[in-house]
Amino acid sequence: MKYRTKLLLNFTAVFVVFAVVLMVFQHHREVVYREQLMAARLRSYADIVAVQHRAGGDSALVATPEMRTTIITRTGQVVYESDSLALLAPSNHNSRPEVRQAWQTGESYDVRQSETVKRPYFYFAKNYGNFQVRVALPYDENVRDYMRPENIFTIFVLLLFPVVIVLLLYLSDRFGKAIAGLRQFIESANRGLIDYDCIHFPKTELGDIGSAILEKYRQLEDSNRIIAIERERLALHFLYFEGGIAIFSPERRKLLANATFLQYVNAILDNPTPNLDRIWETETFRPVIDFLNARTPSPQSDLSAVGSVFRYTVRAGSASYAIQVLVYGEGSFELTLTDVTQAEKTRTLKQQMSNNITHELRTPVSSIRGYLETLLTGPTLSPDRQRVFLERTYAQAVRLSDLIRDVALISKAEEAPDTLPRELVNLSDLAAEVIEELTPAAQKAGMHMEARIPDEAEVNGNYSLLYAVLRNLMENSIRYAGQGAEMVIECYRHESATLFFRYYDTGVGVPDQHLPRLFERFYRVSEGRTREAGGTGLGLSIVRNAVHMHGGTISVRNRKGGGLEFLFTLHE
Repeated sequence: MKYRTKLLLNFTAVFVVFAVVLMVFQHHREVVYREQLMAARLRSYADIVAVQHRAGGDSALVATPEMRTTIITRTGQVVYESDSLALLAPSNHNSRPEVRQAWQTGESYDVRQSETVKRPYFYFAKNYGNFQVRVALPYDENVRDYMRPENIFTIFVLLLFPVVIVLLLYLSDRFGKAIAGLRQFIESANRGLIDYDCIHFPKTELGDIGSAILEKYRQLEDSNRIIAIERERLALHFLYFEGGIAIFSPERRKLLANATFLQYVNAILDNPTPNLDRIWETETFRPVIDFLNARTPSPQSDLSAVGSVFRYTVRAGSASYAIQVLVYGEGSFELTLTDVTQAEKTRTLKQQMSNNITHELRTPVSSIRGYLETLLTGPTLSPDRQRVFLERTYAQAVRLSDLIRDVALISKAEEAPDTLPRELVNLSDLAAEVIEELTPAAQKAGMHMEARIPDEAEVNGNYSLLYAVLRNLMENSIRYAGQGAEMVIECYRHESATLFFRYYDTGVGVPDQHLPRLFERFYRVSEGRTREAGGTGLGLSIVRNAVHMHGGTISVRNRKGGGLEFLFTLHE
């Protein structure tokens, strides 16, 4: 059964009950009113009888055939009775209900059957001090018709019933639609799927309330959806955060933390612990406690606003960790741990590189300055001698240019590798180009160069860096391998999108103790070797970085037959 039908039936039942009660009340009211009218009529007659009785007159003068008159003393004795049949059965009339009530209240009336004449009468009794006058009217058909209440009100209610039914239909329809809409909304909400376009409310106060509830629920769903998205983002942030991260309550109890945070904490602490709430008992995190204690967050602060930041670094063995605290407005805070060991090493290496670059630049610059000063201050130098100084100046300028080029290349490869353009590079053609360019220098040293790379060997990479790999390997051999050495670059394997290369020369090689450091910047096997040969000391470092940028690895060893051998891979 629809709620609208239930509502109509309930409204109708309430109206019917109300109408019946009202009609019963009105019927009783009409009966009482008729009785009071009859009592008033009989009261007038009783007053006349009482006046005549006090005057000592004959009461029978006012007697009528349809009325029965009785005068009763306080003792209940009848001193006058208009009905002769009633005189034959004398009795104490104080036992009569109307008489007994009249002695108490002054007057009373009752409808009952006479005990003496065995007929129904409408009795009215009035107290006049030392006597009562009781008037009785036979309760015949005429009196019954007079006492019967009118049915005008009942007829009015019956005529009003169809109008009320129509009104109830209208009200139940309006209320029913609103309630049905709310019920549909609740059922849809319980299922977790609400079709807002299918739920409608009428233009009533209840309908307006339903519409407002629906809109608020829609806003709540949107807020919950945004919260769920933000929660997912937070979870992903915690999962993929490179360092350790944790969020603590204002009471310094852990709310969220990733596995890396626990790992770093246990690496920092002397005694590892699975309970992160115990880290506040250690001296390592004492600066965090002091910082938090120094702050007094306001209860009215914005929950999303970052209050302040505090950073410091701790060492644990050979590792270094940066600790950062982000304090939020309501007092909760975020604690992050970052392994900065490599960053510290990189900073140290950069500092060393800067020092080395300064040192390496100073030598050619000083040489160029000295040669030029000699030329300027020695006008008597012979042309041959001047040419020697100019050639030396040019050589130092070339060396300086190569150093600047190599420094720029290695810096860009390390600091901004993503900015380097990539293209499909044919390594066979690239090797042929490098060999062609270095052939004059190799022939001058009596050396032979050979490439054994298949024509289909291709890599999606940076052309300049790949060129630098082959060129620096071959230039390194030309400078240090010795006269008459042979140089070979070979692609000996192609597997799973990886190309395997071998480069070797048949030169003098290097002592084994130097092999692990050959790829270091500005490392020299012997002092002055690089300067004498004209190298920058960065060639092999560039080779290693370029190989790593292309997803490969590189190693070096001395060949059994003499010379150096480099093994490296490149990813397609």
